[in-house]
Amino acid sequence: GCEGQYVLLVAQDCRDGALVGMVELGVLPCPIPMERRPAPELPYLVNLAVRPCARRRGLGAELVKACHRLAKHEWGFTEMFLYVQKQNIAALSLYYSLGYVCEWQEPVWYKLKNGGQRMQRNPKMFLRKDQL
Repeated sequence: GCEGQYVLLVAQDCRDGALVGMVELGVLPCPIPMERRPAPELPYLVNLAVRPCARRRGLGAELVKACHRLAKHEWGFTEMFLYVQKQNIAALSLYYSLGYVCEWQEPVWYKLKNGGQRMQRNPKMFLRKDQL
């Protein structure tokens, strides 16, 4: 089974050992509708973060690629998923460059229980990558 599959990867500055980046990867139920679901549980990438002083050097991409390798070679998966906020252009650009595609996104408008509507200012997008 997939229970308990989780890892926290960190990147350190080789000069002083300072933490400069991190990402988490775990196996969770995939939110794609059942009829389109390739697997009931998939690796889920979350909380990718790179310190501002270490950005624009490819560190985020290397952390994501490390997750790809781990999910494929150690856990036996061929795909992964993640959520990203639609307005996070830098993150979207990174994920698209690594082969992720948008499966769906939260609606901009959603209905409230009282019958009204509310606008979602920064909806989440669900991205998936296959063929790790």
